[in-house]
Amino acid sequence: MTSSFQSAKRKGMRTFITATAILMLLQTAVAPLSGVAAAASSSTDNKVTTASSTTIYKTFQSMLYKKNGLPAADAYLESHIKKVTKHHATLMVLQLENARLKALSAMTDRLLVPNVQDKMIKAYKLNDSFTKLMERTQDSDLRALLKEARDSGYRLVMLEGSLYPIMNYAAFVKYTSEIKEDISSYIHIMTKETKNLPADDGALVIGYQEILLRARSQERFLELHPTSNRAKQVHNLLNSYTLYTFYGLNNTPLFDYDTNKMVANAQRGYNGVLQRLASVDSEFLTKLDAFMDVVKESKYAKTAAVEKWLEQNVPVSDYANY
Repeated sequence: MTSSFQSAKRKGMRTFITATAILMLLQTAVAPLSGVAAAASSSTDNKVTTASSTTIYKTFQSMLYKKNGLPAADAYLESHIKKVTKHHATLMVLQLENARLKALSAMTDRLLVPNVQDKMIKAYKLNDSFTKLMERTQDSDLRALLKEARDSGYRLVMLEGSLYPIMNYAAFVKYTSEIKEDISSYIHIMTKETKNLPADDGALVIGYQEILLRARSQERFLELHPTSNRAKQVHNLLNSYTLYTFYGLNNTPLFDYDTNKMVANAQRGYNGVLQRLASVDSEFLTKLDAFMDVVKESKYAKTAAVEKWLEQNVPVSDYANY
């Protein structure tokens, strides 16, 4: 693998939230909303007036951009989202996502302070949430910080021995029935992504079939919503999954370092999905099928022919999200 695809270390959890599946989380933070506005400016919803919707929208914005305003803005949005147009509802959800992403770096810094980490890790048990961790500590300052992190829209994960906040996209699901279809689909993609992270410590931690199914879901999003405000983010995510599929990661390479053979689980997983989805029109799966033909001819070994095919058809530089 090239240096651009190396395992992230301590600097890397920031990069883990960037270079694996979570790469796009920080990129999304500055995503413009012009596409949504242009597409929805003439929208009118039954029983909702433009004037009342605009008033709610402006109030939400004033709350969102206040210092530490994320929890209050979320609560306001939840209680008012049925009173606005789908256009304004979608804008507010995207703006909430952007604000949470923008604030994530500062929250990460606060939780990585050594004495804070020490207290958290001392109380932590496997798969703890912020809420569970709050219940286990008697430190009032730490409880307040954990509550702020939770209420600001983050969830707790253990990565490479440290506890980090990441985006809790499950907290957006309550809004999906009120917003535009493309953003609703995007939230469901990201919810799956952040509930079960694909990689940790330079290794894939989800199955090979799951990798392909997520990639196909991302590809389908781009087919259905090529001009979506979040198309770029999903495209970057699909790039990452393309590299997972055809190369693996440093600590879980697709071809075993010792035997130079494709790992058995990948063989079974890839062949199984290709058979099950044989009737699906998919550029991604078509490329994988062609790859597997070459690999099978090489008896699942990483031969010069396999390497040449990868260089020509899946060059790392084309898919690495620099």
